[in-house]
Amino acid sequence: MSLVSFIYSLLYTTIIGAIFVYLLIFTYDLLYGEKQEKQIKKIQKYFRNETINKIEQIEHEPKKHTIYQIQTEKETKRVKIKPGYKVVKLVPKKKKITNPSS
Repeated sequence: MSLVSFIYSLLYTTIIGAIFVYLLIFTYDLLYGEKQEKQIKKIQKYFRNETINKIEQIEHEPKKHTIYQIQTEKETKRVKIKPGYKVVKLVPKKKKITNPSS
């Protein structure tokens, strides 16, 4: 076996191995949900202009969403993180005003 063919086989094995490891990590992340550390980093990046005092997880449904409550200097906000680390602001529901004269 020549040196050139040995280098080619080593290079081929490394490239195929790297692709396999990447697909394995991607599949694991897809099947077992997202990591809380990455979600918190995404929230901190989303609120980078505000000072965050406290972040707490309120609700977690795997593969659907995670709801966090963020306390900033000004106010308290709720945020939903969807798969793919997409941040969605939750707006408080408006209270319905019932008319007692009707």
